[in-house]
Amino acid sequence: MTVFVRLLTAILGTAVARARRGPLRPSWSFMFEAMVAFLRATARVASGRSPLDQRAVWAALRPPAHRVMKRVRRERVDADGVPAEWFVPVEGHGEAVVLFAHGGSFIFGSNDSHAETIARIALAASARVLAIEYRRVPEATFPAPIEDMIAAYRWLRSRGVTPAKIVLAGDSAGGNLSIAALLAMRERGEPMAGGAVAICPWVDPPRSGGSIDEHERYDWGIARDFAEWCAAYAGGVDPTQPLLAPARAELAGLPPLLVLWGSHEMLRDQVRDFVARAGEAGVDITAREYPDMIHNWITLHAFTPEAEAAYVAIGEHVKRIA
Repeated sequence: MTVFVRLLTAILGTAVARARRGPLRPSWSFMFEAMVAFLRATARVASGRSPLDQRAVWAALRPPAHRVMKRVRRERVDADGVPAEWFVPVEGHGEAVVLFAHGGSFIFGSNDSHAETIARIALAASARVLAIEYRRVPEATFPAPIEDMIAAYRWLRSRGVTPAKIVLAGDSAGGNLSIAALLAMRERGEPMAGGAVAICPWVDPPRSGGSIDEHERYDWGIARDFAEWCAAYAGGVDPTQPLLAPARAELAGLPPLLVLWGSHEMLRDQVRDFVARAGEAGVDITAREYPDMIHNWITLHAFTPEAEAAYVAIGEHVKRIA
């Protein structure tokens, strides 16, 4: 089934379903629900395939460039061996730099797939964003992506950006990396970044059950895939270790965090638990759960006002701490 046919089928199926039972969630617009159905159909096509085949399925989704992209300048760079790209607001920016890692279960996703999200973060924060193309499964496993994040962080420092002005950020697997990199800095005694933004972070990859199963009917992921993704990323090591599963780490000493997630996403339970543990450890944490929202709803900016609210929160956090 082609991408177009899959999209058309999702739209028609949503129309029939809503005529029968109304919106799946009270706040969902027709097109938001249709896009969730489309993403779920794509996830089903990718499910069970090899990592490279999964990557190809998701890479085939190429939405047209939004006009917001004209408000940023993109420049590819080599960040000490890590392929990266600057997203710079053309209307000016402050001193803060956001170091961003995209999501994709440590397998798929790219700066191109996340370009609009990255651009909107740059604009909301009035900051330059350095988005990295970290090594992924199957070419590399844990802890390679974390090492790439640290290498890019050191590269920024070598170019005169002070640690306090650097904010790590990422969505899903990238949210995992933003927190894991902070834990690695703390362990190694490196100067700590100013803070982090974790968007729907996959903070406990080996975790199963709970909202992963209960929210599958709302979210676009496939529950059975999580264990396979976790095993692929772990590459044979214990997946419960703190740098792989930050929700299980000792969290004291981390800089200010902003954590965003949806009330009906599959990762909800583990994110809630992470936030609770961080608060108990004395971390300055701002936690925002968005009603009715699913995993990475901020990428569906055109279809829900909750996405814009999230970008505003991210911009405010970056400006506050850096």
